[in-house]
Amino acid sequence: MKQAITGSKLFNGIDFIEHKALLIDDQHIAGIVNEDAIPTDFQVKKLEGGILSPGFIDLQVNGGGGKLFNNSPDKESLNTIISAHQYFGTTSIMPTVISDSLNILQKCTDTISNEINNNHSLLGIHIEGPFFNVKYRGVHQKQYINTINASYLNLFETLDKFPVMLTLAPECISIKQLKHLKSLGFKILAGHTDANYDQLEEAVKYGLDGFTHLFNAMGQISAREPGVVGSAFDFDETSASIIVDLHHVHPSLINLSFKQKPKGKLFFVSDSMATINHGEPSFELYDEVVSESNGRIINSEGKLAGSSITQIDAIKNAYQKCSIPLESAISMATLYPAEYLGVSDYIGQLKKGYRADLAHFDSNFHVQNVWLAGKQIKEDPQ
Repeated sequence: MKQAITGSKLFNGIDFIEHKALLIDDQHIAGIVNEDAIPTDFQVKKLEGGILSPGFIDLQVNGGGGKLFNNSPDKESLNTIISAHQYFGTTSIMPTVISDSLNILQKCTDTISNEINNNHSLLGIHIEGPFFNVKYRGVHQKQYINTINASYLNLFETLDKFPVMLTLAPECISIKQLKHLKSLGFKILAGHTDANYDQLEEAVKYGLDGFTHLFNAMGQISAREPGVVGSAFDFDETSASIIVDLHHVHPSLINLSFKQKPKGKLFFVSDSMATINHGEPSFELYDEVVSESNGRIINSEGKLAGSSITQIDAIKNAYQKCSIPLESAISMATLYPAEYLGVSDYIGQLKKGYRADLAHFDSNFHVQNVWLAGKQIKEDPQ
């Protein structure tokens, strides 16, 4: 089906473009033309203002729709999680499995392996843990914190058909192990870590290329030790994700991170939990009830347990509360995560030949229309 979408400002992943029409041919973008130059064989859909951007990309999604991937690592729950995020314009996700038993990890990776070719929104898997520093385990249960052994490596070596992100504490593995993980094609990020500058500098040499949820669950800056946060700022070649729910990180520090990291090296993740697009404010995590209150999700210890936002919320918060330009905020939820994961050759921009994953939102950051691979999957009445 050939479609032409008009009536809104286009954001192509880098810049805003006005008075243009986006052409879609089947699953892909066919081009961007003047509104008065739409080919006659394209069916026109006129939007009522707002912004049409690439579909949002979220590289850390724990759950949604009442489901947590760790709790029910099956096809049905995975599709529920994906659908919950699609409603808010997130068209590509990395389902995330947090520290748990090897059996649960195996089930999660099996499900991703079986479904990777069946859902356009599924990018791969983010394995967050269990190779962490106990000091910064956060809500990850101590009983599941572990070291790399042959069983884990045997599993990892089978994950060669899709992108894999692995968040770990660099001080808890050897350089030999790090090099081996990198040889598997993994994206390796530092998180839940107390590594010092020298340890991180060495890790970066051999494959560490990112930092997970900057400022949270990591060593902080001090006068004589940059810590993980200071190191993340100093290593320009590395990327960093950040949670912009205004609870995990103070707005001024989000702005500081935006100024400090090179362009394209800071991107948003939601770290979202089961509450996304679901009426219940609580869910079960590690056999205890975790509840949302005023936008914060906390466990019985009072620790933050993920977030209750999606990428459109991060864009809104960054723009309205953190003094980040709107075009940069949208890029941090579209192009920049795509570049980090290595998928920016087909998603993350409105560009000829790219898959037609689109999010349309109004001035109040309400997502009105969503397309996935050229098919409209959400349409709000105007």
